[in-house]
Amino acid sequence: MESNELRIFKAVAEEGSITKAAQTLGYVQSNVTARIQQLEAELKTQLFYRQHGMILTPAGVKLSVYAEKIIHLLDEGKKSLNDSAAPSGSLSIGANHTLSSLNIPSLLSQYHKSYSQVNLSLTTSHSEDLIYKILHFQLDCAFVNIFSIKDDSIVKELIFEENLVLISNLECNKIEDLFLKSFLMYPTGCSTRAQLENWLRLNGVTNIRFMEFNNLHSIIEGVLAGLGVSFVPKSAVKKYIEEGSIKYFTIPSQYSTTKTFFIRHKDSLKTSALTKFIDLIELKTPYGKLFPINLNT
Repeated sequence: MESNELRIFKAVAEEGSITKAAQTLGYVQSNVTARIQQLEAELKTQLFYRQHGMILTPAGVKLSVYAEKIIHLLDEGKKSLNDSAAPSGSLSIGANHTLSSLNIPSLLSQYHKSYSQVNLSLTTSHSEDLIYKILHFQLDCAFVNIFSIKDDSIVKELIFEENLVLISNLECNKIEDLFLKSFLMYPTGCSTRAQLENWLRLNGVTNIRFMEFNNLHSIIEGVLAGLGVSFVPKSAVKKYIEEGSIKYFTIPSQYSTTKTFFIRHKDSLKTSALTKFIDLIELKTPYGKLFPINLNT
């Protein structure tokens, strides 16, 4: 069993398709098919059901756990040998949608100017997906917005608290007016949306209409245009509040406080590229000194 076979196996398992895995890996489809068949023959067991795509068998599920660990160790070994005081290589960062709109672009720009040899990549998604990617070594670090993270494999090094407010255009005069509007929010899985839903239900609002967006700027523009209302970090709409183009309404702190965590996998190598990124966060953003935090808080 070779490491390249395990990488092909892992790609097929993740994509659920020989064709998609071949595209991801840059291989011809027949080569991927042949390597999977060779691996099954070598192990004398079927790794995939092939009726509707490629679905892992129980044996395939077992192998996938080991394949992920083996591939991670090989990649980490290569990173360790190539790591130096001068940051280089790759750094894959994740960020929830709201944070990526507010802070991450300028942060990455500053980092790139200082360490141009590092190949930066940014994945924006909801926090649950980012945590999954951290757990499976698909990201080096991530900023996530979630109530709690209960997994000993994750190191959580930062808490950033922010206040959320309900916003509307100038037509709404009281908070009850918002209940009749559509809420412009991120898709299901966003913790901010969950906080909003909990508060609305507490106030007897159960027929909630959502219009889903993946971009904070689009949400704010939609509110300004009268498309609906939203629930966003106050800092994101500060200038609109000051110029009088948006109205905002506050709700109790247990529903309006959001916490952003900076996380990484405890078994991932803390490369010089990642170390310098953490240094920049401490130096250039309002997050302050990074420190270990109890994951269950």
